[in-house]
Amino acid sequence: MTEAVGGQTYGDTENNIATGLRVPQEPDDPDFAEQRSAPYRYLVITERVAACTFLVGTLGLIILQVVSRYVFNTPFTWTEELARFALLWFTFVSAGFVMARRIHIAVDLLASKLGRKGTIVLDTFALAMVIIASGMMAFAGAEFAAGAARLQAPATSLPMSLVYSSAVAGFALICFHALVHMYLNIRHPELVPDAMENLEREAV
Repeated sequence: MTEAVGGQTYGDTENNIATGLRVPQEPDDPDFAEQRSAPYRYLVITERVAACTFLVGTLGLIILQVVSRYVFNTPFTWTEELARFALLWFTFVSAGFVMARRIHIAVDLLASKLGRKGTIVLDTFALAMVIIASGMMAFAGAEFAAGAARLQAPATSLPMSLVYSSAVAGFALICFHALVHMYLNIRHPELVPDAMENLEREAV
């Protein structure tokens, strides 16, 4: 069965928890929340671009370190440290993007045995736990980062609060995206399909 939405046709068999009303056919396609809100879509795009930038920057710094050490025999003192910091920011910003698209690895053995209403309740409960945990981690991380404001990295002299702020940003993004998805579960429960149907589709 197919349904026309905004001039395009989407099959009911393609809906799943991760995408809502419209299922992305490619990783670049926006999900339901991104389709409905331009600012939210721009936020997700920014997260993705930032994550890619940090990843490319990390790779570039590692290559620079290897070349300077083994080719010119004059290694830079700051590349390794800066690469570690870039990797931290990449990890946490990516975690926010992954939460936005809801493509984290999940164990759905219990959800697969529940009906539609049970799946919605379980998914909403899981999101509530994510909100609580990530909110607490963001708050604790902010306090820790503030306490490290006077500390500096030995090689780059960057404030360590900048490094620790990566965790704050990552957990804050996770908390925000979980709030958005929890709102969608409550406001648009019809977008949360039966988990068993998802498993059957993935097995095909």
